[in-house]
Amino acid sequence: MKTKSCILALALLMSVTLKGQNPNIQIGFSNDWPNEPSICMNPANPDQIIIGSVLDNYYITDNGGLSWQHGILTSSFGVNGDPVILADNSGNFYYFHLVPDLSRVVCHKKSGLQSPWSVESYTAVYEDYDIDKEWATYDPVTNNLYCSWTRFNTWGSSSPDDSTDIFMSKSTDGGLTWGEQKLISNIGGNATGGFGSVHGSYPATGPNGEVYVAWWSPAGLMFDKSTDEGETWLTTDINITGFPVQWIVGIPGIQTGVSFPVTACDRSNGPENGTIYVNWTDKRNGSNDANIWLAKSTDGGTTWSSPIRVNDDGPGKHQFFNYITVDQVTGKVYVIYYDRRNYTDTRTDVYLAISENGGETFVNYKISDSPFVPYSTLFFGHYIGVSAHNDHVFATWMRMDAGELTLWGVRIDPGTVGLDNIGAIPLSLSQNAPNPFHESTFFSFKLENPSVVSLTVSDLFGYQVATLIDNEKMDAGKHVFSFSPEKFNLPSGMYHYSLVTSNKTITKKMIYSK
Repeated sequence: MKTKSCILALALLMSVTLKGQNPNIQIGFSNDWPNEPSICMNPANPDQIIIGSVLDNYYITDNGGLSWQHGILTSSFGVNGDPVILADNSGNFYYFHLVPDLSRVVCHKKSGLQSPWSVESYTAVYEDYDIDKEWATYDPVTNNLYCSWTRFNTWGSSSPDDSTDIFMSKSTDGGLTWGEQKLISNIGGNATGGFGSVHGSYPATGPNGEVYVAWWSPAGLMFDKSTDEGETWLTTDINITGFPVQWIVGIPGIQTGVSFPVTACDRSNGPENGTIYVNWTDKRNGSNDANIWLAKSTDGGTTWSSPIRVNDDGPGKHQFFNYITVDQVTGKVYVIYYDRRNYTDTRTDVYLAISENGGETFVNYKISDSPFVPYSTLFFGHYIGVSAHNDHVFATWMRMDAGELTLWGVRIDPGTVGLDNIGAIPLSLSQNAPNPFHESTFFSFKLENPSVVSLTVSDLFGYQVATLIDNEKMDAGKHVFSFSPEKFNLPSGMYHYSLVTSNKTITKKMIYSK
């Protein structure tokens, strides 16, 4: 495992932000070529987070995402992407992935954040079929693990003799072994991997041990459920949309705009307990207007709402690559996606939409510090991620700058939903992040009113060694500044940084290690 400092390359430019949002943090670097991140918090300790990304990367943090360690996953069967990260109630983490010959889904397990991936198992073995787009979920009621996937006779085949179906398997012993594979889809599709295929199944579990799965079908967005821990399923799948959905959406600058139907269920003790959500992207409003949608069911998946539009901008702009999660303590619904509402070209932002009323309405926030421009000639991935537990939230996404693909994220601190009310913001200075650091770090502070401010760094003897702001008048609100000790020829060691206004001084410690 190697450690990489998490450096913010661009200043915070948002005029509207989430309360408690920290500066964007770089997690994965271009030599990793990280994309399609899957993220999961430890519900027993939300500061512990793991992100998996294509092809074989994983990133861990034990401080809520302020700094990260990078590792490479290895498998006796090989690693071929589509990572899925889960955590159970005992603090175990799981990493699911495909293999190069597409013969199986492999599951790795570690007993704690810093433990090795010590268990390797697989869900099924195919000699004559291919597996694609697996996803997995953990049920805290039964402690079962469930993994579903698409089975192709031959992936990408246009032969009428080849087909696709959705299968699932479960583990009742913490991922050590996997049971019989179950056929979930009643109606299959062709094997092209396009609109004629069944594809992209995402499972979730309910408050009483129910198992839910949604996927794409030539007939529409399909749903199935089991109330006996995955042993039996509905005799007829439920069509959520009632009509075919164009789930491969052309997005300028994106090589392949695939949208997967992500499933989530509220298991909290709140008023939306048992509500099922399915989230996707389509272009029903026109070829130049991809939007993020959500359908919900309050009766166990028997009936579904009409699609609810998540993004709140005007028509004619693209949103894409959605992912949904539910905070299982608060019941809040979070949807992350890419957004181009602010531009007339391919510049792209990242937005987070939050609902506190069971998905009926959403408030949308831009969470990326600056836009980026993807290249259609380079593979970018198909989805991004967000995880939330008890108002701890961490979102992660890819960005591309000058053809370099990197992985980023942002931590949103507990209990912070809503727009910043500038008049109510107290004077505050956050702990620098990352800390300790060995290249650069960031200072973040908030002003209650416009003020004359100084921001300085001193050594342990009180001598001022760097000045970032020198008696400048600053507007009310949140401000972020980067600090690189090498610019001031500073040695490694402990330092103090101080925010000074006309009526208050706040000082904190930090550690610089070259």
